[in-house]
Amino acid sequence: MLSDHAGPIAHGFGWGGHVHDMALAARGEQGRVWRLTTERGTYAVKELIVRQTPADVEMDVAFQEAVLAAGSVTMPQPIRTVDGDVLLEVAGQQVRAYTWVDLLPTDLTLDSASVGAALAAVHRVQHLLARPLHPWYSEPVGEARWADLLTAAQAARAPFAEAFRAEVPHLLALEAVLEAPSRLQNCHRDLWADNMLPTPDGAICVIDWENCGLADPSQEVPMALVDFGGDDQRRIAALYRAYLDNGGPGRVSGPGSFTMVIAQFGHFWESAVRTYAAPEATDEQRAHSVDRVAELLDRPLRPHHIEEMLDTLAGTALSGGSERLPGAGHLHASDD
Repeated sequence: MLSDHAGPIAHGFGWGGHVHDMALAARGEQGRVWRLTTERGTYAVKELIVRQTPADVEMDVAFQEAVLAAGSVTMPQPIRTVDGDVLLEVAGQQVRAYTWVDLLPTDLTLDSASVGAALAAVHRVQHLLARPLHPWYSEPVGEARWADLLTAAQAARAPFAEAFRAEVPHLLALEAVLEAPSRLQNCHRDLWADNMLPTPDGAICVIDWENCGLADPSQEVPMALVDFGGDDQRRIAALYRAYLDNGGPGRVSGPGSFTMVIAQFGHFWESAVRTYAAPEATDEQRAHSVDRVAELLDRPLRPHHIEEMLDTLAGTALSGGSERLPGAGHLHASDD
């Protein structure tokens, strides 16, 4: 367990020799976050599940530091080791560190205007150094791969196998509208509601920057619309209006603008099924996969949701004097 190595971690980041406490605070897709307290303060230690290269972490930290320098986004500050590195290797495990920020649980009812303003503030930062495009954010899983995954889920007797079978046609219908990103800049690339969290003082803190890199901001905006808007068209309109009013450069211009949402939904499914079906999967990994699938099934994305949002956003753009959005009439699929 990583907490058994709290002393070397504190020493590596220069936090003093006496550790008061180290406890698990959160578990995400890419790592576990620990709360480590020494005589010098409290810090966030991220235990990486997926290993990273020094070159990759230098690029994502450079973007984080550029966003911090802009001064418009509340976020943890990355901390380097005493040797100036981002990564620290402890007992064969990579860890990273950040300043600790007290956060409240995920809240899908956060003020829409505040969410839109926070999203715009991230997108306003123009930073040239960026990791390249990644298929996770724009490429489909594809029909053949879906068929293989369904076979694997059924063979593994996954408790969600039947629900997955019913979901595949919807996933394929959504993948049909994917578009290659075009207006590229450095983006967070993971701006779901669980990475835009409220703080006790009323701010919105943006966390989990490890996967930032090149993307189209127009394709990142719908992530917040889907999570924070849901089926409430008034919230969707208010969020997008605030994003535009605060200088956000992205423009939702048709079904293809939902590429990042659709691609990630698909890869979330792919990852959960693959992990559960792997012969070497641990009980913890299978339980996490079941939880992930439950989240996906709780708020499924359907073509009619996209059509409704596009209609709403077209009206929002018109009310602000912006260009009218193309219609969504070519987005057809069964929504049973």
